[in-house]
Amino acid sequence: MLINAYEMGMDKSGTLNWSNLRLHFVDTFSLLFTSVTFYVWTSALVFAVVAGPFGSYDTMSWPVRTAYWAAVITAAFVIGFAARATMRALLAGRHPALFDLGASFLVGIALGPVIWLLRGGMDPVLGHEDLSVISITLNSFLIACGVFVVRRQIGAEAPASYWAEPEPETPAQTRLHRRLSCPPDAEIHRLTANNHYVEVATSAGIETLRLRLVDAIEEMEPVAGTCTHRSHWVSFAAISGIERESGGKLFVMLKNGDRVPVSRKYRPNLEDAGLIDSLDAVFQGR
Repeated sequence: MLINAYEMGMDKSGTLNWSNLRLHFVDTFSLLFTSVTFYVWTSALVFAVVAGPFGSYDTMSWPVRTAYWAAVITAAFVIGFAARATMRALLAGRHPALFDLGASFLVGIALGPVIWLLRGGMDPVLGHEDLSVISITLNSFLIACGVFVVRRQIGAEAPASYWAEPEPETPAQTRLHRRLSCPPDAEIHRLTANNHYVEVATSAGIETLRLRLVDAIEEMEPVAGTCTHRSHWVSFAAISGIERESGGKLFVMLKNGDRVPVSRKYRPNLEDAGLIDSLDAVFQGR
C-alpha cells in the first residue's frame, strides 16, 4: 500500500521531515520490482536496441548497443524512482507541476553524467571528448518531463491533473437545518404540514418538527422554493419532473421519489418559475 502523501513528508511548519524520507524511498522503490515495471523496462530496451536512438545504431553493434541501453534504462529507472521519492518527501501531493519539474530536474542532473560516462566508455567510435554532458543532461531532463507528464495524465501519479478541481457544490445551509438531526449538508426537498407539525423530507430521510409550515418556510432562506399546495412546499432544486393524471391533476416529482400535489391556487407559482411550461410539456408529449 502506498504511503499517504498528505500525512508524510512535510511537518506542520512546512519543512522537510527527514525521518520520513526513508519511508518514501522504501514505498517508491517497492514498485521497482513489479511486473509492470519489468514490462516497461523490457519494452524500452527492445525499442532502444532496434531503433538505436541518438546515433547508437550507427556507432554500436547490436550486442554493445544492447548492453549500453540496458545500463542506461536501468540507471534511468533507479534515478527516476529516487527523484520521485525525493519530491514526494518535499512536496507530498501538492503543487503537481512543481513536483514534475523538480523530479525531471533531478533526473536530468543525475542521469546526464551517467549517460555521458557510459556512452564515452562503451561506444567504439565516440569518446568522452566527442560528447557534450550539457546536451545529454538537457535531453535527459526533457525526456523525464515527458515521462512524468504522461504518468500524471494516466493517473499513475496523484493528483491526476495540473489544475485544481473545483470544490463540490454543497447545498445551501438554512436556519431550519439547526432543528434537524440530519447532516448539515443534507438537502431539504420538501415541507409538508400535518396539524401542528411539519414533515421535513431531506436527502438523508424524513423528520417531523413541532412547527408551523409558514415558520418552517421562513427558515428555509436562502433556498429557493415554492408552495404547491396549502400544505406543501418544495425546493426548486429538488424538482425532477411534473406528472399529470388522467383527470388533469398535477403532481410535482422530487429527486427522492416523492410525489407532491399541485393545487390550482398555487399552479401559477410553478408557471412563473417556468417549471410547468418546460417539464409538463415533456410529460404530456409522452
